[in-house]
Amino acid sequence: MHSETEVAQTGKADGAGGVPGAVRAELEGKLSTGSLELPLLPGVAMELTSVAAKEDVDARTIADMLKRDPALSAHVLRIVNSPLYSPRAQIVSLQQAVARVGVGKIREIALVIACKTGVFKAKGYEREIDLVFKHSIACALFAQEIARSTRNNVEDAFLCGLLHDVGRPVLLQALLTLLQKARATADREAVLGLVTELHESAGSALAKAWTLPDTVVTALAKHHSPNAAQESIPVRIVSLADAFAHKMLESELTAEAVTGHPALAALEIYPDVLDKLVKRASVLKETIGVLS
Repeated sequence: MHSETEVAQTGKADGAGGVPGAVRAELEGKLSTGSLELPLLPGVAMELTSVAAKEDVDARTIADMLKRDPALSAHVLRIVNSPLYSPRAQIVSLQQAVARVGVGKIREIALVIACKTGVFKAKGYEREIDLVFKHSIACALFAQEIARSTRNNVEDAFLCGLLHDVGRPVLLQALLTLLQKARATADREAVLGLVTELHESAGSALAKAWTLPDTVVTALAKHHSPNAAQESIPVRIVSLADAFAHKMLESELTAEAVTGHPALAALEIYPDVLDKLVKRASVLKETIGVLS
């Protein structure tokens, strides 16, 4: 028997099958023609993604942007006031929040919240989507750590990690809609298996629709193929972070568990650096708990 986590994350399970051929063909057709219905990321979160990257942006500017989305603002204040950030006194204003944790962290928090509320959902598959969402946060945090350790772009790494599996909920919702329209049924393992098979294409399509950087589009499209010599650094970072996240959430992350990953050599991550990354797991687990 496969665990729920394995089914939700990999779609691999015994006896996979059962999605009607016509429904599968229609889903693949929508993907290939770019007609798949894609969710929109809330405007404020999209603005933060670009504005927060500017060197001269100040706390007031970010706070004013957040104020336009009261629900997002409330979530940000809740997280900044959590034990994770250990505030000495309660933070009551958005400008205080930005000053306390920094523009970069506010951007990350806003993106996580926007994805959870606007993208990572599918009726009847809440448990599976919750597992995927927690894994996505773990991947984002590990990608960030890997990028920092290898002196690569930390902000891009976080975004790639957070969104690397975004194609899963998008496809799941589309597939459920098509099944309902066709008055057809398919077992959960078959549905999740097809979602796994096509999620990279759906994720890259979403990244293009959101006009995210090409590095993000590529990472979402190819994070399961880090062996190719031509693959970019973001692809390798996300692929390795993906492996770290799976091990940490499903069993235990150890250096031995990921020693054979092809991205380690490509990113020049030697045993001492790998050990430091592995030791960060306990801290990252706490962060995941707060953000999810």
